[in-house]
Amino acid sequence: MRSKWVVWALPFLALVAIGFYRPAENAPRALPLAVIFGSEINGYLTPCGCSKPMVGGMPRRGTLLKQLAENYTLLKLENGDLTKAAGRQDELKAETLIEMLNQMGYDALNLGKYDFLLGMDYLRALQMQFKGAMLCGNVLEGGNPAFDAYTLVEKRVQGRPLRALIVGLISEQHAEALRHRNPHLSVVPARQKLDALRPQIETMGDLRLLLFYGTAQEAEQIAQAHPYFHLIVYANGGDGPLPTKQVGQTRLVFAGNDAKFVGIAYLSESAPHEIARVEHVRLTEDFKDDEQIMAIKLGYLARVEAENLLALVPRRPTLNGSGFAGSRACMPCHSEDYRIWQRTAHAKAMQTLIEAKHDKDPECVVCHVVGLEYEGGFQSMEKTPTLKDVGCESCHGPAQLHAQDPETHRLGKAGAQSCMQCHVPAHSPNFDFETYWKKIEHGFKKE
Repeated sequence: MRSKWVVWALPFLALVAIGFYRPAENAPRALPLAVIFGSEINGYLTPCGCSKPMVGGMPRRGTLLKQLAENYTLLKLENGDLTKAAGRQDELKAETLIEMLNQMGYDALNLGKYDFLLGMDYLRALQMQFKGAMLCGNVLEGGNPAFDAYTLVEKRVQGRPLRALIVGLISEQHAEALRHRNPHLSVVPARQKLDALRPQIETMGDLRLLLFYGTAQEAEQIAQAHPYFHLIVYANGGDGPLPTKQVGQTRLVFAGNDAKFVGIAYLSESAPHEIARVEHVRLTEDFKDDEQIMAIKLGYLARVEAENLLALVPRRPTLNGSGFAGSRACMPCHSEDYRIWQRTAHAKAMQTLIEAKHDKDPECVVCHVVGLEYEGGFQSMEKTPTLKDVGCESCHGPAQLHAQDPETHRLGKAGAQSCMQCHVPAHSPNFDFETYWKKIEHGFKKE
């Protein structure tokens, strides 16, 4: 028997030795499952603000997902509010985010209140662009479902197929907001919709997940009434992650908004179809920007510039009726204050945008120049170079009349409220007036 085995094996061993045989290098690996979840990106493609380090951003998310994919099969879900639907720039952001989600291979997107405020025609265009499933099954258009209520996604987990059922719904609390923008829409209460779907849902999928655009309290009520979900991702929970709550077999999870964190629910390797643990990864500077996602972001900035959105910013009259003079006009009477200003980061504010390629982005420019939202304020580097940067008039108000006749047209002292027009919690989370003031402190004595 031994001689026969040797005779059979020798040709095979010879092939290995001379390099004609190679084991399959790209054979599928038996990986466990991790569910990626997030809610309410709100238009934050990348972090925005002046505090360091800033947290979040889709390019960093892309890097994290690539790292996770080395050890896990990923099911990727997003829950509501791509943007705040505030105008043309948010339309461009929504298109950009769909492209980013496609690049990262997202399986499903549930719609939120602000998504519907983009309008149904625009949502249909986004739906055609999105490669995953766009869900929101309890919104009716003319009496018929406007979007699918669920999708069934098959993944290979630990060498075996696993079917994941993903349901998407919105809270009926948002019905009026949806109708205000789309009068022909109505919202069926989420629990009522689930009652109708229950016979189907309970028999479908090995793993059942609900993307619910509603509060934690509403999500808990759903989990109690419909205990067959393994995971419910809810929304409207605030800035950062909230502790996971267990209701029967269901985990209730929320990873925060503004794309600062990524939620990860790990499937149990020993007990199939159960969630073993949940974590929230904070997207710090430790995660480098993914080049492919960053390229999509740069394409978005090119579109913002091509459409010249900076020139389309609505302008209103100044509060004191004066025009803008520019910081240099303040120097003759306030020379020491001017010198102090020149040494601050405020005097280089526009340069930071140029370096980041955001100098044509009105959402950023507004806090890096003088008077963008007012008549006679900053227009462009070419037309109004004296109004670039965070200048004297950013805090003290338009000073053209004051420069011409300082006794008649006096300006008041700036204070915390002046700063907090731009140093808002979302962009400057560590802002404290007394601390920041020491960096730019100056007097107002006339010389």
